[in-house]
Amino acid sequence: MNGITLLICTYNGALRLSETLRHLATQQVPAGLGWEVLLVSNASTDDTLAAAEQIWAELGQPVPLRTLEEPKPGKENALIRGFDEAKYENICIVDDDNWLYPDYVGLVAEIMSEHPQIGILGALAEGAFEVPPPAWFERFQAVYAVGAQAAQAGPLTGQGGYLYGAGSVVRRSGWRHLRANGFKFSTSTKRGKIIVSGEDVELGDALRIAGYQLWYDPRLRLRHFMYKERLTWEYLRRIGRGTASSGLTSLVYYFLHREPQLDLPTFRTRYLRWLAWMGKEVLSRPGELLTYRLHGHDENYPDTFETLRRGYRLRMGLTRRADAERIFLQVKELQQRLQVNPAPITSII
Repeated sequence: MNGITLLICTYNGALRLSETLRHLATQQVPAGLGWEVLLVSNASTDDTLAAAEQIWAELGQPVPLRTLEEPKPGKENALIRGFDEAKYENICIVDDDNWLYPDYVGLVAEIMSEHPQIGILGALAEGAFEVPPPAWFERFQAVYAVGAQAAQAGPLTGQGGYLYGAGSVVRRSGWRHLRANGFKFSTSTKRGKIIVSGEDVELGDALRIAGYQLWYDPRLRLRHFMYKERLTWEYLRRIGRGTASSGLTSLVYYFLHREPQLDLPTFRTRYLRWLAWMGKEVLSRPGELLTYRLHGHDENYPDTFETLRRGYRLRMGLTRRADAERIFLQVKELQQRLQVNPAPITSII
């Protein structure tokens, strides 16, 4: 059905949902456009579902709110459940700290219907803060899914482009086509000493393999609220270490985007060359390594963040070669199936 599903995936979000739902309840939706709110509680231990239903009732329930429990931890599992259960063709991912502008739903319907080749549509997220952001925040705001995602509206170009998940819109028929051809996430969201994610980047890469486009339109705007716990240097460092872990999947897709005929022996060669290049990138900067060693935990030395990311990418590349090959074989099989079964992009209404 050609409408909008606003998908909220949350873990223990009872205390964060009020503003998020309020902004959804004030959407100015064109007459005749179907839409819904679908909330998936991901292994929560609080009263997320009951709280969401109560808040939505107090807001007047402009459309039905459907709630689901996904017991398997990991945002990718909540997304899979939500994508599979969504009623409408356009699925907008609304994190529990995303506050959409009132015209969001209407713009999504307009853009997605005008461009059936879009697999994922990205938005412009503005930062909103519980406490004043640190001096380094603007420099690294993209790490927090804040700021412009491209220089201009339209399709992303180049093999390395990606869209962050916050506020993004996934075409359901594209998702179903991937699933029908065996797509499985190889990235998994984890929270701990490091913060691992990357399911949004992986889904975009897979849809591009299927022939869809990633598209950015800054008319779509939201505010991404930053709680004070996230605005610390150590939190940013945790994210930096995590992106290195999920980067192996991105590397596999990057190689296949550049060389669609790539086979496993050639991938191994490309991978070893990449390791050599990464090693040179790290070791050719002894001054930066020394600064990182002495001041890596000091936010007054923000350059050390890139040193951290390079170092962890190299470490992951050296220690997880077997994982990289496993991911390559998984993605290569998906690519081959998609070549035999092309996506019906031109028939999408």
